[in-house]
Amino acid sequence: MRALVVYNIYSGKSKIVKHIDYICQKLKSKYEIVETFASTGPNSIRDYVVQNAGEFDLVVAAGGDGSINEVVNGLMMIKNRPTLAYVPTGTCNDTGRTLGLKKSLKKTMRIILTENKTLLDVNQINGQYFIYGLAAGNFTDVSYAASYKVKKRFGKFAYYFETVKSFSKDRTIHIDIQSEDRVISGKFFLFLATNSRYLASMKLHRKKRIYLNEGKLYVTLIRKTNRFINTIDFALFMIFGERYKHNIEHFETSNMVITSKNAIPYNTDGESLPRLSRIEVTVIPEQIEMIVSKRVLKRHFNK
Repeated sequence: MRALVVYNIYSGKSKIVKHIDYICQKLKSKYEIVETFASTGPNSIRDYVVQNAGEFDLVVAAGGDGSINEVVNGLMMIKNRPTLAYVPTGTCNDTGRTLGLKKSLKKTMRIILTENKTLLDVNQINGQYFIYGLAAGNFTDVSYAASYKVKKRFGKFAYYFETVKSFSKDRTIHIDIQSEDRVISGKFFLFLATNSRYLASMKLHRKKRIYLNEGKLYVTLIRKTNRFINTIDFALFMIFGERYKHNIEHFETSNMVITSKNAIPYNTDGESLPRLSRIEVTVIPEQIEMIVSKRVLKRHFNK
């Protein structure tokens, strides 16, 4: 069997470079051939996966949420998809937390070698793909506005610094949303569509248990009122989840079309997209075979 390790040398505090040999050594206990590829720039991981991943049984993505996003976009472009594993080494690692993968490299490798496999939903937006989150509006540029040097020095606190700086910017969006069962229009402070148990390293509190293969996205809209009040709305939503409804609408969907008079920037899995005035978002059920922790497999996947 063959395994491919793709990694982003700039992820987190660049610690992954020191651990690649360890990752490969552990994989060689089960895989006869283990090869590696280090990111050379934006989308280089995606392109390498498209060209080479079909020859492997396992692809291990080592990096942050953006790195695994590149791997997923690459895998969705090929027919014979290998199993995907993830070593979270980024700053926030919302995807890793959602899948029950630890910051401890030893524990993560133990999970990968145990191979609790399951099929994971993938979300499509205008021909591109994401796993856990789509966002627009205020605070949504924080993940990529922070420079590499600042993130390397301060870790996730770099995002908090950017959040404070963003208070002076008003990124209110005016959008129209049409899903299977509703039409919503207006000005919004924030738009979120997630299939995740975590956001910005904080656990999201849902009314019901999230299943990562049920073909649903959970949408949260904060209607624009006063910037100070809206900021409090967002903070309280992060604390209390869907139980908090002041200026907020929550709903589930598997497909929606969002239009706006002016093109607006969107964020998928912490990575920026070009400004768009129309997007179609569709959940594609059970597309990629993924290795997850035994606990998450039992609690967050319908069998």
